[in-house]
Amino acid sequence: MKKIIFFFLFAFTSFSLFAQSASLIMGKAETRETQEYDPATSVEGTFLFPTSFGKIAVTNTSHSKLLNEVEVYRVELVYSKYPKTNNFQEIQQRKLNLARLEELEKTAPQLFKTNVEWEFVAHVVNTASQAKELYHGFVVYYKMKEEQKNKKENVPETPNIPNTPNPEIPVPTFAYNNESEEATFIKEGKPKPNSTYQVFDRQDWKDVVVVCDWTASMYHFATPVLLWHNQKNSQSDTSSIQNFVFFNDGDDTPNKEKKIGSTGGIYATKTGNTDEALQMMEESKAAGTGGDFPENDIEALIYAQKNYPKAKSLVLIADNMASVRDIQLLEELTESEIPVHILIARTEEIDAIRPEYWDIAIQTKGTIHTLEEDISLEEAIQHKKRLDDLAAMSKRELKKLERKEKRKFKRKKGGF
Repeated sequence: MKKIIFFFLFAFTSFSLFAQSASLIMGKAETRETQEYDPATSVEGTFLFPTSFGKIAVTNTSHSKLLNEVEVYRVELVYSKYPKTNNFQEIQQRKLNLARLEELEKTAPQLFKTNVEWEFVAHVVNTASQAKELYHGFVVYYKMKEEQKNKKENVPETPNIPNTPNPEIPVPTFAYNNESEEATFIKEGKPKPNSTYQVFDRQDWKDVVVVCDWTASMYHFATPVLLWHNQKNSQSDTSSIQNFVFFNDGDDTPNKEKKIGSTGGIYATKTGNTDEALQMMEESKAAGTGGDFPENDIEALIYAQKNYPKAKSLVLIADNMASVRDIQLLEELTESEIPVHILIARTEEIDAIRPEYWDIAIQTKGTIHTLEEDISLEEAIQHKKRLDDLAAMSKRELKKLERKEKRKFKRKKGGF
């Protein structure tokens, strides 16, 4: 009997060391009130698990698949609060927040470890219409695990390229830095299967400007595109790529000094010349490798729009492990009505693609591509609608919860 009791005590204490429940978080988390809150900006990386105003369900939980690859250290639950909130409204808000926590715990239990700090952030607003315009949900702050950080900081290994070049493709001569890994890869002329080379090869894009995340973890995803471009031009000048833009999220600017819209670290070619693209690659690499996870994708896309007005479309080569630092600039990006086709690197799971990339593709009337699959604008819209439908389900869930709480209240009425 003592052994059984000891086992249960050990199991309970062991679990409590590694996890905290939704109700425990409700009891101990501090609440910060604010009138200005920007969930897109953070010192380290962020994942957003949004909820709709007044609803329980998290509208996108695809990031839960990536939580095991990073180290989460802080989570914020963001909601709205009115200046003249009465006691009944406060109780209802606490019930809603608890229900949201319990819903998140089902799909992302990693966030409930005891070493994760929690805080509630209350938007102070005057009307419901104001509240509906603001972000509601969870903001997860993370940093790379040590082994992932080492992978990002170290120079990537040279691709496994055969010793003999493709005999069907002329071997080009480079005037610039022909000993770099990128130049060596292009000279050998042998793309790996299931790479960005094949993505470009199966498209029919015209007058394209390639905008590429050129931080350390992305080197192997952009170089095959340059190989494809060089081979097309070597054969019959049929490449659709007109220019290249490489961005490294601010060179080596300290993370806390990076500003939305002016982070910098953008390197662009004046022509589609392969030598010039290689030079920009090397200059960008020498200036910085990225630092934190969020990247300045929108800033680089806006730069491309303004500097290459004749482009018929932009192709963003994006790192799915990195959040979009400046997604709030999306409206400015859509003003030129140039479609953005997004080539997603570092995931093949459609449901794991970050919501920011769906928004960019849909708002600019572009498309989404993985290494193996092409997703049209119509399919992207359908995917987004599916997420919205999931969010709409929470309205019924909230009403069900309200009816349950009313029944409890009636049973307890008159008691203490």
